[in-house]
Amino acid sequence: MNLYAEGDLAPDKVREIATTLNVSETEVVEMNRRLSAPDSSLNTPVGDDTGVERQDLLVDRSPGPEAVLAETEEAGLRRRLLREALGSLNSRERHIIENRHLSATPLTLDELGRHYGVSRERVRQIEANALARLTAAVREAWRCANAPRVVSA
Repeated sequence: MNLYAEGDLAPDKVREIATTLNVSETEVVEMNRRLSAPDSSLNTPVGDDTGVERQDLLVDRSPGPEAVLAETEEAGLRRRLLREALGSLNSRERHIIENRHLSATPLTLDELGRHYGVSRERVRQIEANALARLTAAVREAWRCANAPRVVSA
């Protein structure tokens, strides 16, 4: 790449690379300096006798494996409880709930009313009744699933 003084690129190369990559010449120089810099260990001490290393200053804001596992298990339990509660609804109620609340493209009350040959108000009533029963069933199942276990000896 025809390095120039102190490992920098020659000015004509900087222009050529900047044009090719559609970035500023400053970015090319900075990128080249970062890429040519020596590696440094994360175990390098920071300061004198503090016992702090560079790796101690890195922060990982992502959830830990325990939190990910707990969240995955809880989401699975919620899906299972919802599936079971949906099974307690009749086919019309289930169809309305699935198409109004669980669909990527929800249907309108009018569309469902035309499908069943009833008014949009009747579909809204069926939906409200089904949602109330569904919510109660899921809450009860959740309570039971999270109740403390009694182990007898």
